[in-house]
Amino acid sequence: MGRKDKNRKICLLGASFETGNMGVSALAESSIKLILHRWPDAEITLIGGGCQLQRRRLSIMGKEVQVTLLPIRSSKNVFLRCHLLRFALYGLLAKVLPGSWFKACFVNRNEFFRILYEANIVADITGGDSFSDIYGLKRFFRGFLHKWLVIFLGKELILLPQTYGPFKKPVTRALARYVMTHASLIYSRDRAGVEYVKRLLGVHSENGKIRFAPDVAFVLDAREPETAGLELLEDVRPGEDSTVVGFNISGLLFNGGYTQDNMFGLRTDYQELVYEIAKLLLKHKEVVVLLIPHVFPPKGLEVESDSEACRKIYAKMHIGYPGRIFMLDGTYDQGEIKYLIGKCDFFIGSRMHSCIAALSQCVPAVGLAYSQKFQGVFESIDVENSVIDIRNAEAKEILNTVSMAFEQRKETAERLKTTMPSVGQQLVGIFDDVA
Repeated sequence: MGRKDKNRKICLLGASFETGNMGVSALAESSIKLILHRWPDAEITLIGGGCQLQRRRLSIMGKEVQVTLLPIRSSKNVFLRCHLLRFALYGLLAKVLPGSWFKACFVNRNEFFRILYEANIVADITGGDSFSDIYGLKRFFRGFLHKWLVIFLGKELILLPQTYGPFKKPVTRALARYVMTHASLIYSRDRAGVEYVKRLLGVHSENGKIRFAPDVAFVLDAREPETAGLELLEDVRPGEDSTVVGFNISGLLFNGGYTQDNMFGLRTDYQELVYEIAKLLLKHKEVVVLLIPHVFPPKGLEVESDSEACRKIYAKMHIGYPGRIFMLDGTYDQGEIKYLIGKCDFFIGSRMHSCIAALSQCVPAVGLAYSQKFQGVFESIDVENSVIDIRNAEAKEILNTVSMAFEQRKETAERLKTTMPSVGQQLVGIFDDVA
């Protein structure tokens, strides 16, 4: 464990337990775990949405931890106590008014602002891949404004391991450059990202600020679910010679992205592709397929629902393959989903963090990639050949790669057993150089 600092106050930006996306939840829990490894008694706050200040208890590393959930809003109602513009105004007043008078008048009267104002460090992870404009300008600008506020308030900003870019527009490149210039540390979760940031900042030599570190979700703890799911796993493995293939289907890709018109430019029809992959696997008599959702979005974001996508594939196939295709139904948190994925013998995922849940437990996995983030993360653990960029690959090529990876799954599992221990060792030290 790291050195104790009872007064250390850390804010975590860009990760949440409220999105229904288990990848984002995995980033939140894993980041908290790494913060506590460095500062066991730190006061941790998650910056996110909502309107109410909340407290949440978590069990991390066998220890009960309380974290604060701090909303910062950028809605039309600028009179909210947690509105970003109000925080910015307070920050401006803090710069021009006497400290003690300002604290008495503003800080102590607004607990929302006080938490951020008193923070020592803000660590940002931007959902892992949202520090980019590929998801639209609205999401990019919302994320930028939170980072700008942190910088404006004079807080130390650390960019945790994530994917940077692409920044396709001059304005997003300029704003990203501003954030990175003011960050004290920049971690990329892939080595290509390190070079990308260097080019963006015009850095031509090693300066210690721009670094590689694996995705933090590799250190997420798996937790055995207390309720349904275990019986299902026993059902899907009818004999010792059975091979359980976990298959994560992305609701976002299944529905064509947020715009529902092939937003990510996939070369082949995704709905037909996942159906063909399932059929390919089921040609092996010993294989049973377990459909595993990884995103359970709140109402209004059904376009992202993995459960609905899995349900449609299950409905299409279960009659033709009785007793050989199943669906993981129910509600699980990030650690429980990881535990269930770890019970598979082979895995295919379109959600990158579902693949990380498999790989971190030495389960061979194939990533069906819709963005650059997959390649770099898989490459960081020496399994880059298990990524298929479905934006460029034809269906036949994809099926051939899946088939080859399935045949080589035992060799891949052995390689992962050698690689994974060093990944955890790299991650536990990412805050070591922070004063």
